[in-house]
Amino acid sequence: MRHFINVLASLARATKPVWAGLCLLLPLFAVTGYGQTKEQGTRGNYPMQIDLPLLDMPFQRDAALAGELFDSYSMQQALAVTQNLHRVNYHFNNKLWHGIIRPDSKRKHVYNRIAANVTSGLVDYVFTYYGVVFSAQWLHEEFHRAGLTIRGLSSYDETYNRLNGGLANGSVSRVKDEDLIRMKKDAPQELVRSFAAGIESEFLLLRGLQKDNFFGGAKHANIALNILLTKHAIDYVNQFKRIGYNASIDSMNAHGLAVADRDFVGWDFTPWVYDLHRPDEPYEARGRHPSGVGIDRAIKTTALTGEELRYLKRMGNLQYLNFVSPFMIGINRIRLNDQTAFNVAVRHYLNSFGYDLTADFFIDHRDKQYLFSLHGYRNKHRLLPGIEMERSPHAFDLMGDDRLLLQPMAMLWLQPGDFYDRRARPGGLLRLQGAYSLGNTWRVVATAEAKTAGWVAGNPYLDAKASLRLGIAAFFHANNRRTTVLM
Repeated sequence: MRHFINVLASLARATKPVWAGLCLLLPLFAVTGYGQTKEQGTRGNYPMQIDLPLLDMPFQRDAALAGELFDSYSMQQALAVTQNLHRVNYHFNNKLWHGIIRPDSKRKHVYNRIAANVTSGLVDYVFTYYGVVFSAQWLHEEFHRAGLTIRGLSSYDETYNRLNGGLANGSVSRVKDEDLIRMKKDAPQELVRSFAAGIESEFLLLRGLQKDNFFGGAKHANIALNILLTKHAIDYVNQFKRIGYNASIDSMNAHGLAVADRDFVGWDFTPWVYDLHRPDEPYEARGRHPSGVGIDRAIKTTALTGEELRYLKRMGNLQYLNFVSPFMIGINRIRLNDQTAFNVAVRHYLNSFGYDLTADFFIDHRDKQYLFSLHGYRNKHRLLPGIEMERSPHAFDLMGDDRLLLQPMAMLWLQPGDFYDRRARPGGLLRLQGAYSLGNTWRVVATAEAKTAGWVAGNPYLDAKASLRLGIAAFFHANNRRTTVLM
């Protein structure tokens, strides 16, 4: 297995030069409709799911204790908000182009998909880089903040500056040095995880939209977003290689003369690899800020050891594996026969102990749908396995109708506790989600979840935790009751 990971890293490094050219060709592959024969009879149907967890405990209790009950979203709440807005974009672009170029022939289907992907992509781009609030950029910062909130640290998402005409840069500010000192001392792995959580959110957003397409038949025209977010994550992890990287930190420090104006981490991944390798080093050992006031938060490449630089370079190479999926080019379903279809996606998450290399397998067999995932949890010394299984909702007959839906999910793993841990710590997660239909459109949704100590993407807690989410979901233009209800 270790050799396999090294081979993947070498493959990712060797194929970097071809990605830019490949991305230019993606729409040509996608619009052929390969593997989409099941949808030929329903081309005019564009189902859309909207969901929102209104209550998420114990996160909101922790947010209240931090004084941020109405100013901080849980990971699942933030993810739902951003995913919903992208869903609306794709749905209305699909409806628009269905009216302009009705896809009732193969050629018109190709033109329709090209047009929908172009206009949806333009909206995604403007939303992310100019709208900013509630976009993937906002989501990135809210995932950073979630890890701070559960430790009682107050913070501010500067994408909200867009609402008053200010500079909406991607930054989490108004974090006190003494709070970061305390967090590094009490929970060093949680601090490391908070640094990497931003791009974790981007991969979870893409995963959620892939679920929509495979399980719900949503036909999201999201090729541009696939490329945009994946390339952003890759470029961000590899940013330290740029010639002007350290100079950009000097500019950052010059702007952050007041402690409250400083980003809590700087550029995410040199601090991530620094603290990953130094869990016992006090936060204040970073030294004084160049202004002479406060601690120097941002980490330059000159502060990293050779081992840390090599490790970060390897992580940058492994990030290219996030491109490995037919979903990336708009192939949402590959049919094996009339009863079975599948898809696959590879994900490389940086986390509190190193990384998780995941392979997601989407399976539809005889109208039963499953998401089966294999995890490889890697720290400095060990590569440990994990498995994950989720199935589509099962409908229960209540008083002559199928109003109650239950959807189970389970994970089992062996994980290290931190970067240097040589032990294999067993653990797992169980989740049961129930949805009660109020009619053809609206559902009330409740999710009960319990986990042991360990890292799970989309869950801010590293310790054992039970949680409960309550919310609502709406389904528009759905032609079946198997639509995934997982929030």
